[in-house]
Amino acid sequence: MAPHESPLALVHGEAGAIMTEFAGWQLPLEYTSVAEETHATRRAAGLFDVSQMGNLHLLGRGAAAAAREALTRDVTAVPVCCSGYALLCNEKAGVIDDLIFLVMSGSAIGLVVNAVNHYKDVAWLNQHLALNMQVDLEDLRGRSFGIALQGPKSEEILRSTNIQGRFPDLFGTFTYMRIALMDVLVSRTGYTGEDGFELFGAAEDGPVVWQTVLNFGREHGLAPAGIAARDVLRQEMGYPLAGQDISEETTPLEAGLRWAVDWKGSFVGRSALEKAQPARRRLGFVMEEHGIARRGAAIYRGDEQVGTVTSGTYSHSLGAAIGQGYVSLAANPAPGDEVEIEVRGKRMKAKLAKLPLIAKKTRPSWGQTERRMKS
Repeated sequence: MAPHESPLALVHGEAGAIMTEFAGWQLPLEYTSVAEETHATRRAAGLFDVSQMGNLHLLGRGAAAAAREALTRDVTAVPVCCSGYALLCNEKAGVIDDLIFLVMSGSAIGLVVNAVNHYKDVAWLNQHLALNMQVDLEDLRGRSFGIALQGPKSEEILRSTNIQGRFPDLFGTFTYMRIALMDVLVSRTGYTGEDGFELFGAAEDGPVVWQTVLNFGREHGLAPAGIAARDVLRQEMGYPLAGQDISEETTPLEAGLRWAVDWKGSFVGRSALEKAQPARRRLGFVMEEHGIARRGAAIYRGDEQVGTVTSGTYSHSLGAAIGQGYVSLAANPAPGDEVEIEVRGKRMKAKLAKLPLIAKKTRPSWGQTERRMKS
């Protein structure tokens, strides 16, 4: 089957992007170099095409209640125009996918899911929503675009475009705005650990919105960036990648995502999760020798294999190869522990590390602000 084309395919081609296939989509791998694009994002801003992300809507009187049953987060307790990170779990508490939910109204919940799991998520949701006659699932695949503007100058750049409407001030909030006469949902979220925004709208409006942001942003240091840079940036933050760092073979507890589980109320997988006894822990690592550890590489302490790498790359901010993986709790793993990781048949020195590997720079979230007001 031919890969899906992004609504922004034409502008990527005109910009000379190197394209690649990812999760059934043709997407920019890089424009200039991974180093330039990651540095631009950390120092100024990067512009990413995220149109491959699944854009789903739960609609109807039962939308919030259905989302509570499906997700590990209590969506019914989240204010309108706020969003959050949640997990879809199977009955055994294995992670089907991680996603961002958006509370659009009392009868509309948006779900931004991973492209690699899009069809699986839709099938799973349809199966579990079949018993709820007060909710419908709308799939906007191919009808919407997604753009991520990430970096310390993101707000300055977005304001320079003469965008109209109220800005979302806190991380995890969103508003509806107009840019270049196009209606967009602007969410203060992202996958880089930097302050920034994600913009969603109708597919046909995507090229104009992308070009407008890029044109106004260049003088501020904005650079278009591909999925290679996006992977480096998320690794530096220790964000898991669905299908690699989390899967149906891992539970939220093993993955260090207990914070993404609200125990009040029921959700699929809760019973199994309550009984789960994790035998391993997701940790980061930094290589101390030259070599990038890839998925499946063994992690050793002495002669004993104590873990396995789930993903790895090279960090241009840290000047070292980095990654994450699972380490047996029987080995009493801790950040700073010296280990060896097998790279191309050779064991190389590395150190386990606490995630994130660099400081997060996002705005305070609506949840943090709400808790402070109540205390």
